[in-house]
Amino acid sequence: MYEAGFSTLGYPGHPIEQVLTMAKQHGADLVQLRIADDEPVHPGLSSAQRSSVKREFAAAGIGFGALATYVRLSDPGLLEPLKAHLDLAADLGAPALRLFPGDVEPAVAADRLGAAVEVAESMPVRLTVETHDAFLRGEQIAELLATVDGKAGAVWDLLHTWRAGEAVADSAEALWPYLAEFQIKDVTSATDRRPLIPGTGALPISETVGLIRDLGYTGPIMFEHEAKWYADADPFEPALAAALRLARQQ
Repeated sequence: MYEAGFSTLGYPGHPIEQVLTMAKQHGADLVQLRIADDEPVHPGLSSAQRSSVKREFAAAGIGFGALATYVRLSDPGLLEPLKAHLDLAADLGAPALRLFPGDVEPAVAADRLGAAVEVAESMPVRLTVETHDAFLRGEQIAELLATVDGKAGAVWDLLHTWRAGEAVADSAEALWPYLAEFQIKDVTSATDRRPLIPGTGALPISETVGLIRDLGYTGPIMFEHEAKWYADADPFEPALAAALRLARQQ
């Protein structure tokens, strides 16, 4: 059975202790940390600080999701920040590192992903690439990942494949060989993306969770509430509770 959790994008800036308390209160299995300078966890942490974060997670009985980075394949200098984030993930015990494709031509993205995979091969951390930026469709991410023989995984953000007009069944078919994480959120429309309580907006969340479950998906399902970017987002706690119910089809 897959594990369900949430990204701290929806609960930004809070100390790790508060994040883990939130996770335990709502029965989340995993927490995906947004990695940025304005968050408590970032590549600038000392070895002692990294060990402290790892101990806090272990004591709480909460697992790490992929670290949510802002490393982009569109950045020609991506290898330096990639290495720093890989070291952070390895020190924390996080299983994967999320990359964005960025706005770049497919051939360039493929070359840079190939270089990134070579760097990551010696690390106990898997690279994943999200349906995002110039690669909104599952078909596009699948074509990119095929260039590295599946040595990186796919993060399926349902919002982006949906707003790109790709049918759920088509996204699932394209991403299935690579699917490492399924991500849910909800909005009113493709143009009004203020974060809503999941299940109250337009996204076909229940349908898609049911589809990947029937296919045999056992990876993580993560709730990403973009509260960091929308001051008028629906409240995080009821949104999290609804997301976890949908993730578990309760």
